[in-house]
Amino acid sequence: MKAPVVTSKHLVLVNDALSGFPYGMQRDFEYEIIKGIEGEPFPVPLRHLPGTLKRFTNPATRYRFLTDFVPSKKAKLPESESLWVVLMGPEANPFWFFKGWDSNAKKTILYLFDTFEAQVPLIQRMLINGRWDLTITSFPAAVPMLEQATKRKWHAVMQGVHADRFRPLPETHEPTIAFSSYGRRWPALHAAIKSFCQTKSLHYDYTVASDLVKGSDPCDNYEILAWHLRQSWFTVCWPVELTNPKRVLSFSPITCRWFEAAASGSVVIGQPPTDPKFSEVFGEEFVERIDPHASPSSLQKRLEELWERRDELRKQRIELWRNRLPMWTWETRVQEIQSLASVLPT
Repeated sequence: MKAPVVTSKHLVLVNDALSGFPYGMQRDFEYEIIKGIEGEPFPVPLRHLPGTLKRFTNPATRYRFLTDFVPSKKAKLPESESLWVVLMGPEANPFWFFKGWDSNAKKTILYLFDTFEAQVPLIQRMLINGRWDLTITSFPAAVPMLEQATKRKWHAVMQGVHADRFRPLPETHEPTIAFSSYGRRWPALHAAIKSFCQTKSLHYDYTVASDLVKGSDPCDNYEILAWHLRQSWFTVCWPVELTNPKRVLSFSPITCRWFEAAASGSVVIGQPPTDPKFSEVFGEEFVERIDPHASPSSLQKRLEELWERRDELRKQRIELWRNRLPMWTWETRVQEIQSLASVLPT
């Protein structure tokens, strides 16, 4: 059989149907990959299954074993030097019902944002059902768990931001939002900030919806989030294992929110993840720590102290942004992955 001709094209698989809060950051990463490797976006292959069959073969449900009984269809992907697949998690794998999708790519690169313990069975199935030459998690502390579970080499390339989207206000401008909190919350601190801001006639901005309006572009929402973060004197961030202990069991993930806040120049309050890589990337003093179990009066006192120091703290974060921005960007992440891919066997 004649071997397929490999072109110089690099493909980035893109699913335009994705909608929801998390996908703005995935879009930014895909954009940086396409720019950095001079690649081309390629649409996710579609498989139209009957409604009932589609529902009961969803890999994110307990019926996922039924996917084994759906006949595979040949996927027609162009010849390429490399195929890049960026997924929020293994549930979004577009190749469950396809075969041969990896035959025309010289190198296949998989990047998973989320690799939690509960997702391991799906990750194992992904690795069995296709050829992945380079497997990458966004969580450094998850690597030992993944390598033990899958018996293969994993690399960690942390999350990041698009520096043109997430940036601080000019130093001559003062933020208009006193405190912000987007996503997961700790009820005691949330109540304390609401009370503090009401007393001082300040604005506390926080998430009040769980999804986007139908038809919204996730990048539009992401741009709005970026504006709110750079307009915030302080923003609240917590480690996943504190606010959602069932989500992660054995490590402390560094999620995208830390990079978004850092690149926006906002002062982060809360608690940092315990992953040692966190202090390497953001510095030892990046988070103004707040004890989530403190009494209401202690929380009010801590908020008062932080508010009095807001000018000093913001100047420190702007200086940190000047010195460390390259460590926080998707552009740097693409370069890291290119370096890993360059040593793969040809």
